[in-house]
Formats: sequence, C-alpha cells, structure tokens
Amino acid sequence: MKSRILKITILFVFSAVLVAMAVATFFSQETADKNIYNSVWFCSLWGVLAVFSLAVFVKKLMKKLPVLLFHISLIIILLGALITRISGEEGILHLRKGETADFYVNKENMFKSELGFEMRLDSFKVVNYQGTQMPMDYVSFLTVDGKKAEVSMNNICKKNGYRFYQTSYDPDGLGTYLSVNYDPVGIFLTYLGYLVFAVSGLWILFSKKADFLKLLKHPALKKGGMFALIFIIGVNANAQNHKVPTISTEESARVSEKQIVYNGRVAPFNTMARDFVSKIYGKPNYYTLTPEQVVCGWLYRPDAWKNEKMILIKDENLRRELGAQGKFVSFVDLFDGEDYRLNALIAKHNLTENSKISKAIKETDEKVGLIIMLTNGTLFEQLPENSDAMLSKSKVKAEIIFNAFNFAKILFMVNLTIGFLAFFVMIVTKNFPPRLFSVLRILLIMSMIVDFCGYVLRWYVSGRIPMGNGYETMLFMSLVIMVLAIIFGNKIKILTPFGFLISGFTLLVAWLSQRNPQITPLMPVLNSPILSAHVSTIMIAYSLLAFTFFSGVFSLFIKDKDKLSQLSVLSLIMLYPAEILLGIGIFLGAVWANISWGRYWSWDPKETWALITFMVYALPFHKADLKFVSNDKKLQRFFILAFLTVLMTYFGVNYFLGGMHSYANA
Repeated sequence: MKSRILKITILFVFSAVLVAMAVATFFSQETADKNIYNSVWFCSLWGVLAVFSLAVFVKKLMKKLPVLLFHISLIIILLGALITRISGEEGILHLRKGETADFYVNKENMFKSELGFEMRLDSFKVVNYQGTQMPMDYVSFLTVDGKKAEVSMNNICKKNGYRFYQTSYDPDGLGTYLSVNYDPVGIFLTYLGYLVFAVSGLWILFSKKADFLKLLKHPALKKGGMFALIFIIGVNANAQNHKVPTISTEESARVSEKQIVYNGRVAPFNTMARDFVSKIYGKPNYYTLTPEQVVCGWLYRPDAWKNEKMILIKDENLRRELGAQGKFVSFVDLFDGEDYRLNALIAKHNLTENSKISKAIKETDEKVGLIIMLTNGTLFEQLPENSDAMLSKSKVKAEIIFNAFNFAKILFMVNLTIGFLAFFVMIVTKNFPPRLFSVLRILLIMSMIVDFCGYVLRWYVSGRIPMGNGYETMLFMSLVIMVLAIIFGNKIKILTPFGFLISGFTLLVAWLSQRNPQITPLMPVLNSPILSAHVSTIMIAYSLLAFTFFSGVFSLFIKDKDKLSQLSVLSLIMLYPAEILLGIGIFLGAVWANISWGRYWSWDPKETWALITFMVYALPFHKADLKFVSNDKKLQRFFILAFLTVLMTYFGVNYFLGGMHSYANA
C-alpha cells in the first residue's frame, strides 16, 4: 500500500514538473525564470521527485547495476544544478584597452565582486572569414595575474575557479565584455553526472542484466507474416520566342564560375544568380535563360528588364490590390511615377500581423530591395583575381553541381512514393517472395547513396560539417534514418518501408524549409566541434523516435495480437538507444553552452522541450507500473502522442517560441 502511494505521488509530481516546464516556455524568459524556473515550489518539485524515486527504485534496481547507475547519474546532475543555483555566481567584466581591473559586476545584485587577481586588456580583434567581412571569431588578448591569456568564442580562460567567456565588445574595437562565472563545485558534479549517464547508458545497451539484449532476442521478432515487404513497380511554348537583352549562353557558362563575395562568403557567381532568380521569379531559370543571363541582363540593361513581368506574387489579394493580370508583375508595375505603390499598402495593412497579405507585402518588398541592391552593386562584391581567398577550381565546380542538382526534392518524391506503395501493400497483403523484398532494400540503398553524396558535396562546398541550420540537420537526419533502416531492415523487415517514409518526410521538410538553401559561414558561437556532436546525436535520437511514431501509426491498421506484439518489441528496441542518445545529446549541448555562454543550462525553450521529450519517452521503461502503457495497444497509442513533443522541440520552438536556438530555422 505504501509503495503504491509513493508511485502515485511520483507520477503526480512528474506530471506537474512536465506541465510547469511546458507552460513556462510560452512566457517571456524573464517571466518564466522569475515565476517558475527559479521559484521555491519548482525546485521543491524536483527535490521531491528525486527523493521519492530513490526510495522506490534503488532497492528494486540493485540487481541491475547499469540501470541503477543510470538513475543515480540523474540524481547527481540534479544535485549539481542545486549547488549551482545556491552558490554559483555570474557577472560581467568590461575592460578597455590597457585598462586593469580586479573586480566584476555581479548580475544578481549589480554589486562589485572581488576577483582576487588583476586582469588587463592588451588588445581586441575581430577575425573575419577570409576574403569577407563576415566575423569568424572575436578574440580578447589579456594579461591575467601577470600571465598572457586569450579569450574567444568557444575558448574560455580559467583562473582560481573563475571562468571568463567572450560576450561582446565596444563599437570602436578598443573594449571587450567578458562573462564571469564562478561555480567550480556545481559544474564538477554536473559534468560527473553527464559522464556517469553516458557510461551507464552505453552499458545498458550491452549488459545481459538489462532488458535491451533480451528484446533483440524476443520470440515475436522471429515471426514473419506480413512483415515481408514488396515494392510495386517544362518551358512553355512561348519561351523559345522570348527575347530580352542579355549575354550569350557561352558567356553565361564562363560567368558562372567567376568568384565573388556573396552572403558573407566567397562563392561562384552561379550561387548568387540562382538565389536571385529563384527568389524573384520562383524558379532558377527565366524561360530559356540561365540565372547568369538574367542577372547580367539586370546589370547591363536594367531599363529593359524593369519591364519584364518576372516578380512572382503568390497572394491573390495582393495581386488584386495591385491590379495585376497574372501571378507576375514587373518592377515598373510597383511604381506610380516616383511613388512606390507598396508604401500605401504598408500603411494600409498592419505588417506586424501574421496575415497572408502582410506576409506577401513583406515578401514583395524584399524582392524589390534585392533588385535595387543588384543594380546598385551592393548585392555582391567582386573578388580580385589574385586574392588569397579564392576557391579552388574543383570547389567552384562542386558548388555549381550542388546548385544544379536539387537532390532533396528528387529524393523526397521518390522515397515517399515507394514508402506509401510499400505501406499500402503491407496492409492488404500477407506474404511476398523474398526476392521482391530484396528489390526494395536495393532501392533504399541507392537512395541512401544519393543522399550521402549530396551531403558530402555540401560539406566539401561549405568547408564545414553541415549542421548549422534546419535544412542541414534535416538532410543529416534523413541520411541517418536510411542507414538505420538498411542496417536493421534485414532482421526487422518493417523498418524498410518505414525508412522510405520517414526519410521522405524528412527530406520534404528540408526542401520546404529552404527551397533555395544558402551555404553560409557559421556564426562564431556555432563554430564548435561540440556543436556537431550535439546536433548529430540529437538527430539520430529523433530518427529512432520517428520509427516508434510510424510503428504506432501502423498499429492502427493491425488487429492481430502477434503483429501488435512485434510492433511493441520493435518500438522498445528503438526507444532504448533513442533515449540514451537524446540524453547524451542534451548534455553535450549543455557542455557547449557552458563553454560558449558560461551557463550549462538556461531554460531556453528548445532545451526545455528537449528535456520534456526525454522525460516523456522515459515512461515506457516503467510500463509495469503505468496502466496507460501496460499493453501493446496502449503503448503504440502512447508513441503516437509522445512524438508531438519531438515535433514541438524541433519545429514548434523554431517557428513559434524563439530563444537562443531560433537560428535553427535559418
């Protein structure tokens, strides 16, 4: 009886913590910090959850050492967070060149706090990407207690338990702002908890005393049945006569390889031209003209091109207000003499509202701005022929190939088509010859190879690991999904159509999020190897959780108990590494944040929702004590609903809540 009351209390407190965190993300960071995250009642909830969990589970898990250590690691992390909350100090140190200081301003009370040693700023430097004005790093050259030191983005300075982080600098370049953090015990315990978590998590996957290896040998996976799968097998007419002044096709080919400084990086002319035409016209080619011909036409004969109806206006209401006869208007159509016609519409419609016409006005205004920037010579810069920043010929050609081959669009259409056909056949049919299933696997391997080649090509072109925005992380996630489906699909055949479907949807999101992706240098704070490890680990976890979601969806069409059992075993097999990798990914992100900003946890909406996702997906591991996941049907329904937390973490935060992670939809 006492044990049952404890378990009910734990579930109630657990739910209260989840609800509190979810609600807090919809308020401003200041409001959430003051009323929820830093409140006594919220900290108390965590304390009660930790103490009661220890009371219930420690004795129960004594025979499963890796699982016990896994839970203890979470207690250590909470203890470290508590010490940080109680004794940690944060502040700001402002130094001018040649100036010495032995104190910093405490953020909590704005009082001066003594350092116990002196710091002097010798100089400050902004380091740009070669050949551009795009910052790559910010570096403060210091003398700390008589010794030389440097502080830059992702490179901290440590002294007597104090940690100094590059935060900002004075506009004249003669002063720097450093964040100060003093929390040696809290950081040590938290990092120790992260380490124990990673070790025990990996131990769970290989321990005979844990349940994961037992699931891999589950009898339900040996039953065949319906899980053997099968795969069943313009330019318009007036374009040729469209005449407008521009360069020849031969000149266009030569111009395409000319190197320029565009979007903060050195790039071939082709990249800028495709971006320009795609954004103005909605397609990279204007009738039979190449992007280079269009841009050069605007540069050399703007008087003629201003009359070309090539500015795409998608919104019907805006077209009506402008009196447009079709989807396209010319540059001169947007002016009435010297008056810019959009100015009246901007005054008429509140552009802060999220209405369709407001979006259309802003989008059209941006297109006009791009044309003006191009004709004024500010859209890009010429790169001197002998510049040290020039790209190699192979890299230029690689980028042009990458621009021309829209592999995300092609693959999402192919993968979704194959996936839906295979899914349909799975529902209506039971047994198929193994040879036909082999064809399906070969097609998945071919799709994966194409995806891999495209990803590697983008890596080569950008000169960095492609993990810097939502488009790139979706490409990586689609690749991981297909690799997992190929590796495990031979034993668990249902993974093959799931691999097609999930990777297809992922590539569709990538294509929609950035139909004309720009390959830009990373902002300095993101230029870290820990970032790549953090993002890739999280994406692999989300890929595995996506499999559990599709397993749940598929279960809606299944009535056979053996098949439901197979799906449940499959989902749990995916859940184990997903939960462990998600936790490791969150903690890698915390380490990266601590190095970059001086705080390993700041309750940013994305990290908060990632924690919510981690906690929600922990529930099926305790299904013996939870009725709502106690049988196969309930478990599959849970996986469908639980995936909403993944969607909220990745998409909801990016597009609705914002925060430090909002760069992800760039």
